[in-house]
Amino acid sequence: MKYNCRECPEAVRARCIEESHTSPSVKAMLHRAFAARTDTQQTWELLQINCLLRREEEASRAPRESLLRRRLRAAAEREKTEAVAPQTQPAPADTEAAAEPISPPAPSIPVISPPLVEEAEEEIAPVPREEPRVLRYALTIEATNHRITLPEQGEIILGRFDPITGIAPDIDLSFDDRDAMMISRRHARISARNGRHFLEDLGSTNGTKVNGRMLRLGERVLLVSGDRIWLGQCLLAYDLVPEWVDRIDQSLRPTFYFFSTFTGHRFPLPAGGEVIIGRGDPALGFKPDVDLANEGHAATVVSRRHAKLTFWKGQHYLEDLGSANGTRLNGAPVRLGESVPLYPGDHVWLGGCVLAYDVEIPASR
Repeated sequence: MKYNCRECPEAVRARCIEESHTSPSVKAMLHRAFAARTDTQQTWELLQINCLLRREEEASRAPRESLLRRRLRAAAEREKTEAVAPQTQPAPADTEAAAEPISPPAPSIPVISPPLVEEAEEEIAPVPREEPRVLRYALTIEATNHRITLPEQGEIILGRFDPITGIAPDIDLSFDDRDAMMISRRHARISARNGRHFLEDLGSTNGTKVNGRMLRLGERVLLVSGDRIWLGQCLLAYDLVPEWVDRIDQSLRPTFYFFSTFTGHRFPLPAGGEVIIGRGDPALGFKPDVDLANEGHAATVVSRRHAKLTFWKGQHYLEDLGSANGTRLNGAPVRLGESVPLYPGDHVWLGGCVLAYDVEIPASR
């Protein structure tokens, strides 16, 4: 069971923070986040590793009876019931009195089906109807053309990876902001409700603007198509995802790739088979297909065999391989054994190292 740490009593939450296995600087950051109400689900996960409420619930829970003990107890109860029950003999049945005349079976009546009547009118074949397109929205960074497809439900955090604490947002803008260095670790939050998106600043140092207007702390604004957003000096445009991105023509031989949002490195992806994503280990002689060992500080949060990518019917599917720090897709966790489809503009969070998945079409488009 997951608790909502924001609704937890302040004294209990403060004790959870102090007893968490984190550094003093991270504890101070957690205190500030809850005080400013800029905490996120990632913040809660740090605390719920050592949750006080969960420990009390487990301590109060009765020990579970093993299967063997249940079987032995059931067998003892059956023996006790059989020993107490009186041994009774069934009375002999009076066959002559009990016998009843058996009536002969009723004759079967043949069922005559009515003759088939040919219809004079010809059958009209149904006209196939094309499914309506689901409208999806994305943010596009104008300087780098980095596309960020937004989810229809949930929330994502935009910011930059912090190598000191190891905490990374869902969307890492480190490479896009490499020249200005004005984006905060947890800069802004986008909340999605039934396909509508709301933007909120999380107390960033250099602020968040929408169409030139600076947002106040705690203010949430509804985004509309064509909005221009500034995170520090990083300019993003909010608009519909192009239709061709949702319906990629495989005959055009598209090129799929991963883009590392921390370093800007690009990893081409094959249109077929399986791809292992992880961190190479020369000591073990292991090198995955997508090797993130050269992603600087972001590589330290990636497992050797972190995730798997499978190409099936023109689409890539993502699966976590039991990684130590987990995998997320657009802010939502990918459970072990779950296979989820990828679409251009999706962002894969590998313990904190973020990869943007996208596609390129030849210049003829």
